[in-house]
Amino acid sequence: MPINKKRLSEILSWVLHPIVLPLVFTLLILSGDYYINSFLRPEAYRIIIVAVIIFTLMIPAAIFTVSRYLGIIESFDMVSKLERLFAITVIGLSSFFCRKILSGFELPSYYTDFLTIIIIGSALALLISLFQKFSLHVFGWSILFFSLIWYAVMFQSFDIVLIPITAILAGVVGTARLGCSAHKPAELYIGFGVGFLPVLILWFL
Repeated sequence: MPINKKRLSEILSWVLHPIVLPLVFTLLILSGDYYINSFLRPEAYRIIIVAVIIFTLMIPAAIFTVSRYLGIIESFDMVSKLERLFAITVIGLSSFFCRKILSGFELPSYYTDFLTIIIIGSALALLISLFQKFSLHVFGWSILFFSLIWYAVMFQSFDIVLIPITAILAGVVGTARLGCSAHKPAELYIGFGVGFLPVLILWFL
């Protein structure tokens, strides 16, 4: 039986959910061409990956699951403004504590800049969401897109082919969100358009 367009859009929205992006970016930076990667011990790789999995994936997922069970949120789609603000806060705080843990190992900024970008992005998303709904899915992929550009320029650590691939995936995510009737086109454009701001702010920090 063929999958209808809305069902396919829902599947893509889950598979490409922004909650997985910190882990995706972690794997990218650890496999990048940055010279310090060759000096990292296997234990350091494991510490970084485990910290990111626990703080940016497992803890938020557990909080959202418990919140759904307790009725704090009505669904994992985070439809209402309060639910979206709650989700952004959880992601931002989780990333903050993950960065704090990794910074304790005195790692170069190469290994923590992406978490700083997520924290800044979460703060911006909170502020914007108070006044305007926009696609957090597309926002997350936009941040990944501009973060790859940041790392390519600052650290020369990525193959630039990853940048257009990320842009294409951001487009797929945007199309999926439209297919789910979760957003209007303008909300997708806002999500992608403001994705460069966290990287821009990091530039001036």
